Amino acid sequence: MRSVYTTAVFIIAVIVFALIYKVPAKFIYQQLPSNASIQLKGISGSIWSGHVDEISTPQLTVNNLDWDLSVWALLVGDIDMTWVLNDNAMELQGDVSLSNDYLKLSDMQGSIDLVELGERLPEQEFLLGGKIDLDIAMIEIESNEVIDAIGTIKWEPAQLLLPRNIELGKFKAELSSDLGALVADLSDTGGATSLAGDFNLLVNGQYNYTVTLGVIDTSVPGLLEGFNQLAPHDHNGRANLNGHGMLF
Repeated sequence: MRSVYTTAVFIIAVIVFALIYKVPAKFIYQQLPSNASIQLKGISGSIWSGHVDEISTPQLTVNNLDWDLSVWALLVGDIDMTWVLNDNAMELQGDVSLSNDYLKLSDMQGSIDLVELGERLPEQEFLLGGKIDLDIAMIEIESNEVIDAIGTIKWEPAQLLLPRNIELGKFKAELSSDLGALVADLSDTGGATSLAGDFNLLVNGQYNYTVTLGVIDTSVPGLLEGFNQLAPHDHNGRANLNGHGMLF
């Protein structure tokens, strides 16, 4: 009798698992509140291996996200996901692990075209150009605080397109964490300007920055004049910038 019971339970479990495995990705999205700030279009595939044509937020729209979920992690209540974003403005990929109030972003790599991205954002006082390359080993978040981060972000060539066109040089940011925030230690790696400072980002989107930009090559046309539009520079050609706000 026990063997018959065990066999029946096994068959039922296989049937239930097969049904869940085939659940369309759109089913999960349909369970979200209708007034959610994130809107998805063109959802296909299953919850395990799916695709979204378009992801829209009040600030930005991106296209072509693919993901693959680990079945075994989900069986114990965790989420392990590999994702790829193939958009004209950004090509990014990475892994996500989620367990209770612990989130880990890892192996995040790719690039962002700032000109293409800037055309999608609301009208801005400053317009940036160039390409950003990301190589982020990990960002760990627990209880809505960044507890660890390792990675490098490069901006080459760094360009200011508005209010005037200025070639800034090559910049980079080394990521770490401090007091629950993601910290980017900013510096230059060559070019007409120097850069030093930091950018701090909280999980809720709140940010602040303190940056010093300096003119290295005064022969670059319009460089000093352009700096005056950012902030008054001292006799050494340095401009101090600081600010805060909400990223999303």
